[in-house]
Amino acid sequence: MSYSLSFTHAILAIIYVADKVQQGMYDFVPIQQIAHDLNIPASSTAAIFRSLSRAGLIETREGAKGGVRLALPAEQVEVLDILRAIEQERPLFQTQLQPRVTGDKPTRAQQTIAQILTEAEQAMKRRLAASTINDILNDLNA
Repeated sequence: MSYSLSFTHAILAIIYVADKVQQGMYDFVPIQQIAHDLNIPASSTAAIFRSLSRAGLIETREGAKGGVRLALPAEQVEVLDILRAIEQERPLFQTQLQPRVTGDKPTRAQQTIAQILTEAEQAMKRRLAASTINDILNDLNA
């Protein structure tokens, strides 16, 4: 199993929103514009923003000057927060193997594989926690 494309779209959308607001172009960035400019289907964009809103990462406003903006300062939004909002703690790797062979060796092999993949996912999550939206914006604007 792998994480969905929505996770990557969500990172891109949050960066886009944070940058537009930071530049003073908008107080709330229109969702239709985000979907159009980032070439993300409108239905996918809406689903992404619902997940991000439930997680408290964005706030929305309806109306003529409506749209979305970050609910927290960009330096407080970790990429890991976005992952959790979109993927809901689903594991990256499936480790429930069901080999037909039995015995000590296949059992140990399965345990070793699960340990390696779990450690890899934990390392990835530590890296995502170390990266904020502000870090990404700083890199983009350097």
